[in-house]
Amino acid sequence: MNNNTKLGLGGHSFIGELGNDPEASFDEQCAIVSACLDNGVVWIDTTYYQERFALGKVLQHLGRRSEARITAWNFFREPGNDDRLTGFAPYTLDSLGVQLAELQTDFLDLLVIHSHDDVELLRREIELASIWRAAGWVREVGLGMARREDLENLPAGHPITRVLAPYNAFNVQAANLFREAKVRGMDTIAMSPFVRGWNLDRLEADRKPAAAATLLRWVTTQEIVDTVFVSMRRAEWVGTNLAAEMQGPLSAEESSLVRELTDSLK
Repeated sequence: MNNNTKLGLGGHSFIGELGNDPEASFDEQCAIVSACLDNGVVWIDTTYYQERFALGKVLQHLGRRSEARITAWNFFREPGNDDRLTGFAPYTLDSLGVQLAELQTDFLDLLVIHSHDDVELLRREIELASIWRAAGWVREVGLGMARREDLENLPAGHPITRVLAPYNAFNVQAANLFREAKVRGMDTIAMSPFVRGWNLDRLEADRKPAAAATLLRWVTTQEIVDTVFVSMRRAEWVGTNLAAEMQGPLSAEESSLVRELTDSLK
């Protein structure tokens, strides 16, 4: 087992949308999760409720819930829109129970509150998360799609221990957020290391593997990044991504490749 990896499994591994590969079958999903847990990739993210349903079934089938660290965001099922990816909704008293039932678990390792501009409503969501954490139903609380200014507005005694934001070679705006979070003793989670998988489809087929590995290493070698959520729809990619991470910092030639990619794939 690799206990030093920064990699976590992105929830989009479990759905057909937001990716350039077909939706993984149940057997493949089980193989992906098993490969992750076997190799120290223990964080598993779920954004949409469809991802929570899928992960709950997989972990129950495998009997490995205790090995995983589950993240859940506040994107919920909307009546009449069962097949649609819905937008986020503020947490209410009933929200956590819904997430736990979907995931077939009795606690979350990380409950994520999606940031927004209503400061008072966000404050109430943070207070609610504090109650759930005190009750033992939530281990940690994170602020998702966080912005630098959000940290200034956090109430005294808040439970936020992690911030989550897209951060990759194409989108470096979260760097200031992550630096400030580290100063405040928070961990950082980078999302979307390739922006989206279909971004890489614009390259010639023989260039894609090296480009993907290099872009992933760009993120994992950033000192301000603690964890990187990457979607993987094939079990074999778990080993591929871990091998890329193990190569460490980019060479001068590889840094030039990153600049070339960010220029050509904008």
